[in-house]
Amino acid sequence: MGYKVAWIGAVALGVETDGGRQLAFSLEEDQQIPSEFKEGDPIEIVNHPDHPSVATMGLESGGFYEITHLPTGKTFRTWHRADMYKVEGR
Repeated sequence: MGYKVAWIGAVALGVETDGGRQLAFSLEEDQQIPSEFKEGDPIEIVNHPDHPSVATMGLESGGFYEITHLPTGKTFRTWHRADMYKVEGR
């Protein structure tokens, strides 16, 4: 599946799939998206999840998404823990 940068915000990176689905990847405090990333640029996203036992034991997630800017090869990570507020307390 292909991805492209849909928008760049102060707290998240917007991504669009080939099928037109919109996704957002939250940034942690003071994290910035590399300047190479521009709207419309193709990117690759690889998920690096923690082992399920980490969540079972109540530990902070060390899982992340590695996002690669295909034209330059520049990468950065967004951490799963930055989005934990979406699932905590459910």
